[in-house]
Amino acid sequence: MATTNSIADSQLYEVPPVTLPDELLRTILLANVAQLDYIHTFLRLAMLHVSRQRNTFAVAACLPPEVLLLIFEHVVGVKDSTILRVLSQVCGRWRAIVLEDPLLWRKALNFTGGHKWVGEVVMRTKKVPLWIGINQYDFTEDYGENIIPNVNLVTGKHFSRCAIFDIEGHSGEIEEILESVNTNYGAPLLRSLSIRNISCSVQEHVVNVPDRLLKTSMPRLTSLRLERCAFSWDAIHTGIASHSHSLKSLCISNVCDTTPATTLSELSLILEFFPLLEDLRLQDAISTMAGDNGTTEVALQRLSSLHIWSSIDTCTAFLAIVCAPSLVDLAVDVNATPEPSPGGVHELMTSIQLVVPSHLVCTSLDIAHNSGCLIIWLGHGRAPKPFVEVTLRDWAPRLLGDRFPDVITSMVVIQPLRSVQEFYVSLPYSVERQVAAETWRHFFSHINRVSHIHLGNRPPALLLRALYLDAHMAHLQRSDEPHLLLPSLAKISLTPIYEYRVFVDMIVDLRASAAGLLTTRTLLQQCADEGFADLDAIHNQIVAWATNAGDTAVPDWVTRVVEDESSIGDFED
Repeated sequence: MATTNSIADSQLYEVPPVTLPDELLRTILLANVAQLDYIHTFLRLAMLHVSRQRNTFAVAACLPPEVLLLIFEHVVGVKDSTILRVLSQVCGRWRAIVLEDPLLWRKALNFTGGHKWVGEVVMRTKKVPLWIGINQYDFTEDYGENIIPNVNLVTGKHFSRCAIFDIEGHSGEIEEILESVNTNYGAPLLRSLSIRNISCSVQEHVVNVPDRLLKTSMPRLTSLRLERCAFSWDAIHTGIASHSHSLKSLCISNVCDTTPATTLSELSLILEFFPLLEDLRLQDAISTMAGDNGTTEVALQRLSSLHIWSSIDTCTAFLAIVCAPSLVDLAVDVNATPEPSPGGVHELMTSIQLVVPSHLVCTSLDIAHNSGCLIIWLGHGRAPKPFVEVTLRDWAPRLLGDRFPDVITSMVVIQPLRSVQEFYVSLPYSVERQVAAETWRHFFSHINRVSHIHLGNRPPALLLRALYLDAHMAHLQRSDEPHLLLPSLAKISLTPIYEYRVFVDMIVDLRASAAGLLTTRTLLQQCADEGFADLDAIHNQIVAWATNAGDTAVPDWVTRVVEDESSIGDFED
């Protein structure tokens, strides 16, 4: 309920200001213009004091400086010095807090600003460790030309204060920054060193990392990342490896032709200096030599993530010398060249088995062919990413088709495969064409806990043929205890292609008949209800093809692709 004022608004200016003394009122009535100006100034200053006193009761004014500082840290964004200017102009108290806190200015440091302003911001950071972070988009800003001289100001005078040095850009820009780095005083505070070259990978566009930077003392370094850079492995060995024993993350990828890839022996010596290593990523960074066969094992007790991208022989040799009992993320990316030796696939799978911890439990297996790559995922149904990922990259269809039986046969050496319950598979016929029914049978005998098979948009027809032949043989034997492949199989998710649905229904009926259960023809009836004609012809065609030992008269639906995987549905076995 609103309160009413005892003085009407129309009478407001008629009521004398009773709070003012009578002497002041008489003075006002008798004053000239100059005197009235003085009195006006006096009253205005009095109102200013009243307002300031009134503001002391505001919530913001009552907050302790520590609380205000926490609020400012939340408001100020990374590389946003504009908001600091706004905060410093609210009142004198806020200005004092903003100007005196160096962490706020470190967070707001933006190298696209004017040279004088960046120097002022660096001065306000006082002696706190600095963050230098430049990405490719900074150079495209309206003031991108300011970046190099501003960064050079910091790297030339304050590199010893840097805690993070993260540079991403084109080769010329990065090299100009690296040339300005003053390493005379070392880098005692540096925790992260990252140099990422986004230029195309040709010799003219490589980034040459100076040896003096890699040999600089960095006792607190925990992360090193070099992408598309030319550098000396000897500098890493004698520099970072000797001084940075706290390193937790090492990423070296896209090593250019001008940087000879390190040997397996040299890399093992380097890794021995990093007992705390947790994340290791190597892309085309190792070359195997004849003398590497006797390389001693490297124990990385804390390593949880390992990604390696190289030839099949190099991946095999490296995985064979790594002992990582804490590993939960393994990605092996195998290049198409050079072409692997006849036993290369089996040796690769054996090396994967050696490095994967024995206690790892996996419940899902995914084998898919996509964009020229064969991808194998081994993980847990509830995990956001696979535990083991193997990619055979850019293999020609002929070569991949010839090698795929070796892949299927060799995979079974990986022990976590034995606990798989869900099997996702999507393979074109060009890849699966060389797989015999006996090969799939051998594979299924090692993953006999599978209860759900999910056929993707490229259903593997030969896999279904192996299940059909197995069920057909069990049906003919009429045994009281039939020995079926995948005895726990309860569900098959399949494509909307009617021929595949009929094929799966025939497999289900045979498995049910072999187990002494009543057969069901519900799916065939559904096909008939939907107007799909010639069911007998399709049935006879499937029987003729599935029981044919050769590879002649392949039905056209075997090579068909389903574009929309959302239409794939479940079918109970």
